[in-house]
Amino acid sequence: MEFVLEYFSNLSNNLLPGIRLESLRYLFGTVGVFLITWVVLKPVLKKRQIRKRPPRKLLNRQVRRELKNSFQSILVFIFAYTFVELSVERLFGYDVFKVYGDASAYPVWWIPASIVFFAIGLDTWFYWTHRMMHHPKLFKFFHLEHHRSHSPTPFTAYSFAPAEAVLVYLYVPIFQAIVPMHFSAFAISMLIQTSRNALAHCGYEVFPKGWTRIPGLNLFTTVTHHDLHHERSHGNYAFYFTFWDKVMGTEDPDYDARFDAVTERADQNAAVPAE
Repeated sequence: MEFVLEYFSNLSNNLLPGIRLESLRYLFGTVGVFLITWVVLKPVLKKRQIRKRPPRKLLNRQVRRELKNSFQSILVFIFAYTFVELSVERLFGYDVFKVYGDASAYPVWWIPASIVFFAIGLDTWFYWTHRMMHHPKLFKFFHLEHHRSHSPTPFTAYSFAPAEAVLVYLYVPIFQAIVPMHFSAFAISMLIQTSRNALAHCGYEVFPKGWTRIPGLNLFTTVTHHDLHHERSHGNYAFYFTFWDKVMGTEDPDYDARFDAVTERADQNAAVPAE
């Protein structure tokens, strides 16, 4: 009972600041990507649309559901953060998380290095948890809600069931308990994560022609990479990098061809002179 009372006391202190912080990140990351790809650059990206979109009415209904789920996910992140923070403090008797505010505590180069390590760790966490959630016995409970958006939008990024939102969040305290990270590096990492997630669901291929066939560059996922996952609901489980999909043999065999088809079609349309 004491733990429950302390939890809700801490939650009341974290709730409003947490909602403001997460909503601001959501605004810059997800809404920002939506405005850039679906509004500002729509005339430029029109020929790079990967798949035909659902009818407008269906799409409006989908976006409303995604926004509702996104706000629910933000609340789950805050509830989970408060629970983990309090539980760890009670278990260990001290703060085990290695987030620091004094930039001189570590060499300056460690700030960008920790951002890179965060991304590599997140991609590994995402690949294996994502693949796990596609197991038939787990899919409905964890991941079905996200895949209701068969043709995704930038707002699909945080459209999770509560169980998936908890699983997504858990990477953060695990990483912070292992790797020292400056507050600014963490803020940048989370903004990159949110923006990249929204971009992966935007439905327009923004990467240049030939990307998937250039050694080195092909280690970074494209929009088509994740769009294929939503279309077929299997394969292409990774987030930032194609490494795990390539190593584990889960990359969609049509990935390169689909990417080429989208980018070449766009180039051909751009080359046709206006009448």
